[in-house]
Amino acid sequence: MSGMRVLDVDEQERLLIALAGNGAAADPVRLVEVDAKGATREVARVPDLATARYLPGERKVVLQHGTPAQLSLVRVGGKVTPLVGSDDHANELLGVLPGRIVYRTNRKHRLLYSVVIRNVLVGEEQAVYDRGGSVIEAAVSPNSRHIAIRLPRKLVLVDTMPVTEDDHVRLISPEPAERGRRNLRWLPDSTRLTAVEYESDSARLVRFDVGSESWHPVVVSLDPSAHGWTAPDGRRVAIAVGGELSLHQTDNGRFLRSVAVGAEIEDLLWSPNSRAVAVRTVADEVAVVQADSATVRQVSVS
Repeated sequence: MSGMRVLDVDEQERLLIALAGNGAAADPVRLVEVDAKGATREVARVPDLATARYLPGERKVVLQHGTPAQLSLVRVGGKVTPLVGSDDHANELLGVLPGRIVYRTNRKHRLLYSVVIRNVLVGEEQAVYDRGGSVIEAAVSPNSRHIAIRLPRKLVLVDTMPVTEDDHVRLISPEPAERGRRNLRWLPDSTRLTAVEYESDSARLVRFDVGSESWHPVVVSLDPSAHGWTAPDGRRVAIAVGGELSLHQTDNGRFLRSVAVGAEIEDLLWSPNSRAVAVRTVADEVAVVQADSATVRQVSVS
């Protein structure tokens, strides 16, 4: 099943999975949903599908597809409808919020990106960052007050409600072009941000406190190949190294439990309720790990 990707998981532990076609460029990607009982349902067939995410709390999926990249919306069991698209610039999905999407666009200049939040129901947009640069990653705080944006050589904090325009964007930290801090996730209080900090021979999970503008270690001495993501409720972090998934407390980094899931883990996604972690391995094995018990449910895709 080469070319399978796990793109998202919802609060009912339904998995959103992309299955590549037969290899021809014109073949559409088959986007399917697999529920907790193993039943498979086709969501859409989309040419040149890059990614897809559930819209939180709804039976809708946001798609990024095409070249230049465009964004569309599909109701599970319904038709694909365009959201944002153009023939002369790209629009690439960065994240989803209840009723809204976060995307980057180079509509002003081919190499300079802006970050935009769009209401998918009424179409209203707010450009929250328009100072250019190749935006690699962005994370919006739960209260939408702050946005952390990773650029090639720096990490910046955007205030969506600044007192003055000068307060709108400020530097969190300079970053190396390779490695540095990635996998940005906000804690529920919207005042603390977690990231995995990569160095040449190690990695660690760190936390940034907005008020004090300081970084603090959480889980240290990780393998440099580690992938780590904080759960939406902020209580735990899941860390994948090779074929092992381990869970730690976010506040103090204390190890909780671990489980081997098979081959090397490639995709790692928390469910919105923070109860489960969906993983995919390099061998195209898919599993759901329960965070409280580390029990594993293997998933087959038809």
